[in-house]
Amino acid sequence: MPGLVAVFSEKGNTADLDPLIQKVKFRGTCREKKCDENCQSLAVLNNVTLEYDEKSSAALDGYMVFTKDGGAALQGREGESKFSELLQKRGLSCFENIEGEFTMAYLKDDGSCLVARDPFGVKPLYYTIKDKTLYIAPEIKALIDLDSPIEEAPPGSYYEKGKGWIRYYNLPKVVKENKLSLEEAEEKMRHLLWLAVEERMTDVKINDLGVYLSGGLDSSVVAALASEISSESINTYTVGIEGSQDVEYAAIVAERIGSKPHVYTYGLDDMLEVLPSVIYHLESFDCAYVRSSIPNFLAARFAAHDGCKVMLTGEGSDEIFAGYSYLKTLDSEGEITAEIDNFIKNLSRTGLQRVDRMNSAHGLDCRVPFLKPALLELVQQFPLDWKLHDFAADVDEPVDKWILRKAFVKELGSKVAWREKQQFDQGSGSSDMLTEVAEEAISDQEFEKESSEAPVPVRNKEELYYYRIFRRYYPEEVLPLVGRWTKTS
Repeated sequence: MPGLVAVFSEKGNTADLDPLIQKVKFRGTCREKKCDENCQSLAVLNNVTLEYDEKSSAALDGYMVFTKDGGAALQGREGESKFSELLQKRGLSCFENIEGEFTMAYLKDDGSCLVARDPFGVKPLYYTIKDKTLYIAPEIKALIDLDSPIEEAPPGSYYEKGKGWIRYYNLPKVVKENKLSLEEAEEKMRHLLWLAVEERMTDVKINDLGVYLSGGLDSSVVAALASEISSESINTYTVGIEGSQDVEYAAIVAERIGSKPHVYTYGLDDMLEVLPSVIYHLESFDCAYVRSSIPNFLAARFAAHDGCKVMLTGEGSDEIFAGYSYLKTLDSEGEITAEIDNFIKNLSRTGLQRVDRMNSAHGLDCRVPFLKPALLELVQQFPLDWKLHDFAADVDEPVDKWILRKAFVKELGSKVAWREKQQFDQGSGSSDMLTEVAEEAISDQEFEKESSEAPVPVRNKEELYYYRIFRRYYPEEVLPLVGRWTKTS
């Protein structure tokens, strides 16, 4: 998903871009550099061959969708030129009509800089300021050696020197008065999802494209739409323990949509082999987070080895359609709405960080159709009953993501469309294996001592097992940047 690296210095200062690039060079080839007399430098890492204008004042990683100018997804030179044109014409208000998955940097004529990040933070961006120099990078590890406080750039914001980060996109509020019928809502939702998938695959050759397919609802919807859009059979990628539910359900979907299925099965030895790499790239030790990242890392390695460059994923659906099981235990619509808002606000440090790091570790660009702003804005108009169906009724358990399931029964079949939600590590069959390893490796006395001495909560032996590995690579100072999953079971 690859990345943007930039350095903006005061005139006369010297700051080297190369050490930052070296720390994240696995993300892709350095396609562009721009340096000027003020030692301001821009670089884009990418694995897709794109045309870049080395003299351009803009560096764009990812793609922008200009919603009032045709709605096409533009990247590389085209995206940079279009953004520069709109900035000159409309000023910073141009961000009000830009979607996509991007980070970008722009050098103004007066020598100052502009940096921006997409609405939800699909593309990663961190920064630090040292000796009046602003350093920008896609991962924490690239900035550690500067020995300066590191911050995450806020999603949906742009940075102007002297003004700091300014938000251009705010999460839409839940609309209490829904003006759509169920049939109208389904049709509009399907249309926006179709557009979202199309935007994320039209610039990619079919042999360079893959779709992660767990056999769960979200990835199956994306795969079904990609298959419908493509004139050729798409490649789908599934990982899991032999005989796991993900492998079983993904096979059903692949046959139904006519994809070319690629299945990789793994065991405990494979998990232990990649665990240090997973934690290093993930930049986290959170228990649930690491668990779900392992199958993601293995799937990305499998797809990259197969020649894929761009992947599609179903990430984001659980957050906007109330897909987490624990929401069903809450007492009121207000509580659920507040939790959904928190999920979306924290996505860049949780699910999206996992998606980015596990794919970029193998040089893959992974795209997220469910996080099209227009789709979220539509879904925020839906009544809660369309997400958690029969939440207020006297039933054993409401149905999560009900309207999404209902809308795609025809494409997926009832067995897949109404499959119970499972986390990636549960569906792939690997959820308990590392728990047993950690229980054997760490005594009760060790856990009590080390967890009490840790500067952040370490909740169980498995998490301590991951925390030990994490601290091999990262200093205590970066712990505030580590996202935590607490309730999303």
